[in-house]
Amino acid sequence: MRAAGKFGAKCVGITLSENQAALARERVEQAGLSDRIEIRLQDYRDVEGCFDRITSVGMFEHVGLKNLPQYFSKISGLLADDGMVMNHGITSTDADSGETPYGNGEFIQKYVFPHGELPHLSLALRTMQQGGLEIVDVENLRRHYAKTCGIWVDNFEAQGEQIKKLAGDKRFRIWRVYLAGCQYAFQKDWISLYLVLGQIDKLDQ
Repeated sequence: MRAAGKFGAKCVGITLSENQAALARERVEQAGLSDRIEIRLQDYRDVEGCFDRITSVGMFEHVGLKNLPQYFSKISGLLADDGMVMNHGITSTDADSGETPYGNGEFIQKYVFPHGELPHLSLALRTMQQGGLEIVDVENLRRHYAKTCGIWVDNFEAQGEQIKKLAGDKRFRIWRVYLAGCQYAFQKDWISLYLVLGQIDKLDQ
């Protein structure tokens, strides 16, 4: 919406969540940007076309470690020759892309994000390169995200009774533990968050 509203970009957003797509379309319409923004319920593997800019937010954690080269290859194939991609994603701080301590990963796998896998930054950069992308810039947002999670925790607790009525006791307890656990994990540097900027690797052309 910012790209369309401030810079006049023509944008496409994709998601596999019907609720997310419905909310996004509602917000786009409210902002008067329906002529510039299309929201699709679509798998990233089915996207076709050519894009000047691609932003991936919270996505590559869900494609699986072994699928990361193909994921970034797909992105590379969608970029214009002078296009750029910004990948925003959570990473493991274990050099071998292993689990966080105290069963955090197992809890998240079972109750929140089944089949999610966090790559170490080194694996993320390597697979981007394997996918045909040159790394232009890397920014660590771990400390910022720890603070963000803390704000989410405070807001969640402040609205606890309403959330419990809406989501039920079990889901309330799961997300209470999840949010607090994420804040702690970011604070302890068990997980991190990176913005990685890439462009088509000219050596691959």
